[in-house]
Amino acid sequence: MVKSVEKRLFLRDSDGGVTPFDAYALQTRLISAFLAAGLKEESCISEEIVLALEYTLLTASRPEPVFSTAEVDAAVIRTLESTGYPEAAAAFRATGHEQINRIAVSQEALERLFTAHLGCSNERAAKTARIVCEKLRILGITAATPHLLMELARHFERDLAEQDSVGSVNIAGTPPQVTMTKADIHALLPENARMLVDAGILRINDMTTLFPSIRFFFFMNKFAVVNQLGKPVTELEIIPLLYAAGNTLEDARSAINNAFPAAGELPCCLTLPDMSVFMNSYAGEHPDPALAEEFAAALCTGFKCKLYNLVSG
Repeated sequence: MVKSVEKRLFLRDSDGGVTPFDAYALQTRLISAFLAAGLKEESCISEEIVLALEYTLLTASRPEPVFSTAEVDAAVIRTLESTGYPEAAAAFRATGHEQINRIAVSQEALERLFTAHLGCSNERAAKTARIVCEKLRILGITAATPHLLMELARHFERDLAEQDSVGSVNIAGTPPQVTMTKADIHALLPENARMLVDAGILRINDMTTLFPSIRFFFFMNKFAVVNQLGKPVTELEIIPLLYAAGNTLEDARSAINNAFPAAGELPCCLTLPDMSVFMNSYAGEHPDPALAEEFAAALCTGFKCKLYNLVSG
């Protein structure tokens, strides 16, 4: 189960079909690319890359949250290259779907393409179309793939200094730097949250420059063991405990966020990696999927912010 912010993203493929954006599938592709490039340890940043991209797409100034698959792939590739992983970028590019349709180059055609997919103002899209048309005319190119046209558009649109392009994740151009380690975070947590971490129930990831955010991992099985829950667990038994744990998560979130006063409210993500394992172990022989959602909702009740991402495995 994956729940994000209320605004949903959609992808349009080269044939015009529209499907929901699948963050898990994109992360899987990224991990595979890192592994193919021999960068196993670095693959751990795949989640942050996807979160950063998703956040950028969600905040893009576009009437409808629909983006082309080529845009998303190009954004990921640029992020990998800019953060020092060109080998992973090449491996990721190889997993994409090449667009074979070609578009005849004209101001009108390019303006339509860029207005629909570039993620900037109509005026900026028109200016970008004029520049790309002129460059292609000089090169003698009369038709090109949408992928090539969009790459050129993004290059020249950035030169125009527009800041609302969907394809540019706000990164420093170097490998991500850790700004707060797990140890740093542990030191500033209130006692109730430190107890959850020390018991192995809660993990809080390092904070980096790639996607400054608070990322909680809450392990339901360990939670059940520590609280000596029976099998099968009853709602009356576990729900109050989850409410209390949710309040503790909010205490932790608030403490971490307060360490970054200039950043405002940081995006907060919660992952329940072993929810399905917990349900099979503690919720009876044929657990109701709706019960897992109820447990997750109880845990989230304590948050005083809107969760950016809730992922339940």
